[in-house]
Amino acid sequence: MGLLTLGLALAASVGCSGGLKCVPVTGSVKVGEKAPEGVLVTLVPSGGKDDPTARPTGIVNADGTFALSTYDAANRAAVKGAPPGTYKVIFTWYPLHRPGEPSDPSAKPSVDKLGGRYADPERSTFEVTIKDEPTELGVIRLK
Repeated sequence: MGLLTLGLALAASVGCSGGLKCVPVTGSVKVGEKAPEGVLVTLVPSGGKDDPTARPTGIVNADGTFALSTYDAANRAAVKGAPPGTYKVIFTWYPLHRPGEPSDPSAKPSVDKLGGRYADPERSTFEVTIKDEPTELGVIRLK
């Protein structure tokens, strides 16, 4: 009985991987009424320690939905979800480059299709709180 209790306690404390405690986070993005496939959604911790390599991120799918994942440095892997906390949300939208597509080395650098309006966490008007439970952010509307 003692080992079962210990095993359950360890499983409950681990979260999504190793020592990183995460919960599933999903949502959707619209620009006007369109689903902006390829928008990068990034959560930046509000008022806390910010490690840019460990920010929860997700890519918007063709239907407008996204699911976040977070880099777990201890395991050197991305894990599903985001750690609980309060975050500013930023968005960038660069042209998609799918694996296997030829690239043009003479092409101009990619430009954020949102004009950088949503890329600065200091100016972001989007703030979310991720609780210790699966979180649906709903529809986020951009202009």
